[in-house]
Amino acid sequence: MHILKKLFRKEDTNIYRIFGIKLSFNSCKRRVESRAASTIQDSLDMAPLKNAQKVIVFLVPFGIKIGGGIMSIFSLCNVSRQINKDSFCCIATYPKDYTYVINDKFYNNERVLRFEQIINNANSVQEMVLHIPEYYADDFYDNLNEKEINFLQSIPNLQINILNQNIDLMPEPQALQNLYKLTDNITQTIAHDRYATQEICDKWKIPTHLFSVNTDLTGYRKFKFEEKEKIIVLSPDKNEYKDKIVKKIETEFPDWKIITVKNMSFYQYVDLIGRAYFTITFGEGFDGYFDQPMRVGGVGFAVYNDRFFPDNSWKKLKNVYSSYDEMYDKICDDMKTLTLNKKLYLEIIQEFLKKRCVVYKKEKFLSNVKRFYKKEYDFIPNKSYINC
Repeated sequence: MHILKKLFRKEDTNIYRIFGIKLSFNSCKRRVESRAASTIQDSLDMAPLKNAQKVIVFLVPFGIKIGGGIMSIFSLCNVSRQINKDSFCCIATYPKDYTYVINDKFYNNERVLRFEQIINNANSVQEMVLHIPEYYADDFYDNLNEKEINFLQSIPNLQINILNQNIDLMPEPQALQNLYKLTDNITQTIAHDRYATQEICDKWKIPTHLFSVNTDLTGYRKFKFEEKEKIIVLSPDKNEYKDKIVKKIETEFPDWKIITVKNMSFYQYVDLIGRAYFTITFGEGFDGYFDQPMRVGGVGFAVYNDRFFPDNSWKKLKNVYSSYDEMYDKICDDMKTLTLNKKLYLEIIQEFLKKRCVVYKKEKFLSNVKRFYKKEYDFIPNKSYINC
């Protein structure tokens, strides 16, 4: 788990390491953008924050502006605001990080703040819920200055909630001990049904609750089978089997475009997977690259795993393989068959959407979030684990 944690982390203010890849940013450009953003942020009306007795904050990094995790956080903030009418809800960039005001990579109405603005303006706060992404949870305390630590410790009712959106990135329990210097009220919320369990709750010894996710594609165009283009989209994930599979696809589909998702807005991405016949995920499997294409008229392919898929019934889907070896052996023939068989193509989409409706109901998502703020958690640590 410690090794996995290292695969996705901020190494310093100029470099992010994501699944083993260093993404360097021009520090001068970042500094200029951040200063301009700070000027805009300082012009925003802070009166609602100054007067708020309850504050809900979602932390995000500067350098990663699109992805399922980031979009989920923006969605959760919006829903939290709707549920908690008497609270000030906002998104803020990490302490000591560069900042920005608007995330224009996908549709949202949020104005992002700096973490220091929360500290400097939340003068009346009596209760705060601070949501922290899982991969950053063990670094958060070390990035605070003395003023920020004192402020957080002074809040009568401070809750730190760890957004456990990827179990493989969740720090081990012992790595989270510094958070207890700020408050004893620590919880975690889960993005996937598969690891929203009593076992996970007992391992981390903190209340655990299923948030699930809600990515709204309302308003995005859904493409018909007849409108499809000879495009195969690949997720940007690194995977030891990826090169071998992609080389085979390139050989058997020489006149097709094979496009890896990168350097595009969410609008561009959704348009691309809608126009494409197929999208292949090399990541979690039960992720946006598998889910979202079929919601806009495409077919996504994935390899089953028991960490993220809700249950093993998903193995039965024709577009889910039991292993990457099976994907290598079958995917080209399957794609050729589907391009010539509209009926089968649409049946795969409908079968997926039918199963998806059971897992991702908007009403269920809203209920989950409401119950979290009422402290009606799905799982509470067993006393035997707490006392051991």
